[in-house]
Amino acid sequence: GDEFGELARSFDRMTAALKESRGQVQQALSDRDRRLQEALAELRQTQQRAIEDERLRAMGQMASGIAHDCNNALAPILGFTELLLRRFDQLDDKAEIRSHLELIHTAAQDAANVIGRLSEFYGSRNDGERQEAIDLNAVVEQAIALTQPRWKDQALARGVTIAVHADLQPVPALTGSDAELREALTNLIFNAVDAMPTGGTLTLRTRAEDACVAVEVGDTGTGMPEEVRRRCLEPFFSTKGDRGTGLGLAIVHGIVQRHDGTLDIESALDVGTTMRLLLPITGARAEGRRPEAGRLARSLRVLVVDDEPRICELLTAYLASDGHRVEAATCGREALDKFRAGRFDAVLTDRGMPEMNGDHLATAIKELSPSTPVVLVTGFGDMMKAAGEWPDGIDAIVSKPFTLAALRHTLAQLAGPAPRGSAADV
Repeated sequence: GDEFGELARSFDRMTAALKESRGQVQQALSDRDRRLQEALAELRQTQQRAIEDERLRAMGQMASGIAHDCNNALAPILGFTELLLRRFDQLDDKAEIRSHLELIHTAAQDAANVIGRLSEFYGSRNDGERQEAIDLNAVVEQAIALTQPRWKDQALARGVTIAVHADLQPVPALTGSDAELREALTNLIFNAVDAMPTGGTLTLRTRAEDACVAVEVGDTGTGMPEEVRRRCLEPFFSTKGDRGTGLGLAIVHGIVQRHDGTLDIESALDVGTTMRLLLPITGARAEGRRPEAGRLARSLRVLVVDDEPRICELLTAYLASDGHRVEAATCGREALDKFRAGRFDAVLTDRGMPEMNGDHLATAIKELSPSTPVVLVTGFGDMMKAAGEWPDGIDAIVSKPFTLAALRHTLAQLAGPAPRGSAADV
């Protein structure tokens, strides 16, 4: 009996030891799995930070050129306004005055276009979810304009000439994200410029091929050996040393894949490189240009709100020139008091204001009069549209700097025919 008892106790001890060992193994596996999950999450965060750093690096490369272009655009504005102010008492030649004013107007438009390039380049980071009709030729032209300070101004400052040739054939519209494709082409142009340290020719081509559209970015630069060509799409692979992150082409490749396309690379040492994007056509139709709106046939009563007096004056002058009756307020609370005391067909408001911002003002106005259109006139307009940001109570967004045509179009869209008993009839 003792032998069987001892055997049973030994078996129990062995069973307990096995259970303990199994528990330890399970715990070890659980700990390892947790560490792997943490490492994977950290790796993903690091990869995302690296991608964002590459985007910021590309933006930084454009920023110095954009500052150069801004200064060039501001120079005639300051110069001609100074001349007009200094010679104000002697201004009798209307043709000369008109010429100066036209140059100032053109320079101001150029400055606005330059500032808009950064928001065009960066776009929204939710672009992968946006599906819109894309005119690829327009995107190529925008990418060329975006990068002009790099391939022209900065190159000439180094004594280097880079010629740019655009061979853009009529192509069908694509569906996807124009901001992402613009980013991809910008990266490819930057790479091409880097590959031509002593100058050369940058060529961009578009072609329709069966059910696809092809776009090529070619350079006459140093080219790549076969091993580099095979590896250049790998994340973090770079031949630029400290000047590169190795993510530019990886980002381009990812964008092309998200558009169900392919990226082919042809390169030869001392001959150059051609990057070829092949993107499928999905039957999208590009929108035509919006016709310029004429002035409304009726006079509106408009409430204008901006904490910057010069903007209020400009909006008032624009609207009054079209026959509208305007009241101005320099803060949200003043505007709300005026709205309660009067009747208005539309409200144009800035967004960033002290005490009550434009978003809160719009909400308050809609509570009082849900049918009154509220237009947000803001310097953040392009960024808000790119990010899909649309505050409650806002019927339209007009970006600063604005034009009379933009205001006319917005009011024509929102005001429409005069309803009975509208403020305009009072």
